[in-house]
Amino acid sequence: MEEHLQLVRPIALSFARRSGQCGEDLTQVGMLGLIKASSAYQVGGPVPFQAFARPHIRGAILHYLRDRSALIRLPRRVEEQAQRLCRQPIDQLDAKEQLMVARYRNKSRWCDLYDVAADSGQDHLIDLVAEDRRNQVHKALNDLPGHERDAIVRVVLQGASLRAVARDSGVSAMTIQRRVKRGLGSLSAALKQSQLSD
Repeated sequence: MEEHLQLVRPIALSFARRSGQCGEDLTQVGMLGLIKASSAYQVGGPVPFQAFARPHIRGAILHYLRDRSALIRLPRRVEEQAQRLCRQPIDQLDAKEQLMVARYRNKSRWCDLYDVAADSGQDHLIDLVAEDRRNQVHKALNDLPGHERDAIVRVVLQGASLRAVARDSGVSAMTIQRRVKRGLGSLSAALKQSQLSD
């Protein structure tokens, strides 16, 4: 462990620059990844410890960034694609890719919605439509069965992990994932129906 402590800091600082998180915090998380790697490593194996430890360090930091530091939890597919795009020059990305990178980099920062609306030059009609839409979503959410509604509130709105919600509910993480998926499908259908009726 002591011989390989120097592996952690460069990886942690690299992620700190890209994510805007504290480098010291990410270094500590990376140390936990190093400890896991040292526990799982088989001495005398074909892979050197440095090559074995780096993915564990990166994995621990990525899990931390995805699960704990973001105000907005992006789907894993979007996270991975955005991380890949962040390594490319911004002028080589199209508008959609640039938007994805901007959202990824700003997911851990608060943004005042009132200021955004004021800066965008939208009139009050847009606010009324948005308020009506929020009311429709709220009603559709309240109409869901209790288990599905609770799963969506905890996982999607509050950002809790599937494991944490499963532990609190006394069921498996897969069950919570199914409840979220079913609930979101029901929400989507209800909102489409309300649009048709309007």
